Amino acid sequence: MSIVLVRVDDRLVHGQIVEAWVPFCNATRIIVASDEVKGNRIQRIAIESCESNDLAIKVEGIEESLADMASGDMEKERLIIIFPNLKDLILAYRKGLRFADLNIGNLHHNSCGRMITPSVSLDSDDDEILQGLLRLGIKLDIRAVPSDRPIEYK
Repeated sequence: MSIVLVRVDDRLVHGQIVEAWVPFCNATRIIVASDEVKGNRIQRIAIESCESNDLAIKVEGIEESLADMASGDMEKERLIIIFPNLKDLILAYRKGLRFADLNIGNLHHNSCGRMITPSVSLDSDDDEILQGLLRLGIKLDIRAVPSDRPIEYK
């Protein structure tokens, strides 16, 4: 298995993912890793219905997604992992998920966040998590689609 993109996107699976990131990364599978989304039957069914012959899409809890990735079943997959928020991402990291780069595409906190881009606002918890990831040497890539210029996190 090759993890080709780790992304935080509160919109989960949508046009930017399917039409831009999947072809850019040559992805064959998407996992949405979130206990909350997994527990929402309607949201889970809507996301998984975007699957095609060329792209498998699964919504899994965080523990389940890590176990799935550790199994040999995804040996030949090119995987995009999407988290709805940074708290779920850091939970997965603490449970063993490792990655060198993190893409942040859409993260909204309405009026209480600090605007980084029109589609990314960060609250103080997000900033704390991102600072910790930077200290670990993880490269942050803030952009909606591959053709956008990455925004520097400050």
